[in-house]
Amino acid sequence: MASFIPCGPCGHDGNTQNAEKWCTDCNEGFCNVCEKAHMSLRITRDHNLILIEDYRKIENVNVCVQCEEHGSNLEMYCKRHEKAICIACLTTNHKDCSDAIIPLAEAAKNVKTSTALADLEHTISETLVNIQKCRNDREAATERIEIQEKIIKKRIFDTRESINKHLDDLERKLLNELTTVHTSCKSKYRTIQNQLNEKEEEIKRLQEQTSQLKRFAPDIQVFLRTHQINKEIHDEVKSITNALLFFSNYNIEIEIHQGITSLLKDVDYFARVKIDKSTIKCPFKDAKIDQAQIQVQTRRSVHNTKLLLRKKIKN
Repeated sequence: MASFIPCGPCGHDGNTQNAEKWCTDCNEGFCNVCEKAHMSLRITRDHNLILIEDYRKIENVNVCVQCEEHGSNLEMYCKRHEKAICIACLTTNHKDCSDAIIPLAEAAKNVKTSTALADLEHTISETLVNIQKCRNDREAATERIEIQEKIIKKRIFDTRESINKHLDDLERKLLNELTTVHTSCKSKYRTIQNQLNEKEEEIKRLQEQTSQLKRFAPDIQVFLRTHQINKEIHDEVKSITNALLFFSNYNIEIEIHQGITSLLKDVDYFARVKIDKSTIKCPFKDAKIDQAQIQVQTRRSVHNTKLLLRKKIKN
């Protein structure tokens, strides 16, 4: 059952009322009566109110609005360092950035149409696509070693039909070796598949957060969380890339002894199972995600184009 969200003004007066709307500027809930009063005041009539049902979709999205170093609210933005800062940061780490400091609200303006948010959405989509490619590749690799195992077994059995019972012990030894190798390869493939599944769920969670933030959260929260999710995506991609470096492709092969048909008494092994390892072709790239808040350019319409008289020619 959804948690109860009270009306802030009613609670201040000692009354308990369900909130029907949420003000993203005041960060407070309002019942129908208090909403009307809130919107009737000149100082708050431009505030952004959303339905409680919509607020619940972003209620648990973690957006850090306080400075990790000083614990104060993030109120400014340093364009030089591309970082949200508090007032205390101005006198510590940003003494020489006075010409690059702007209010956080100004930096977050139009964030939902910024290239940073668009890049984040693109990065999430591309990461999910790459995870799917890796998973498909691992599934195909698993199918290949399944086919290879069957082919090798058939070759083993076909060869075995031409020799006598003397080779039974060698045959069992070889099949045990093949099973061990096949199981080991399959287990390694399964390990990376499980890791990719976990990463996919995490990326989808960030994708859902990004989508809901874009639809319902205030610009400052979207702006801050965009930076945070960018870092999380960067870390996830780096984690996947590093993990894939420790995995390889395996091709199971078999080498039949050349003298198996003529030198039965001198042969001490049936065949040798070989593994051909190759590096996985990883689609992930450790590319730096552009976090600059460059606004999306809109095309100029003929309706808002004004003519400017440069020179008047007299007859």
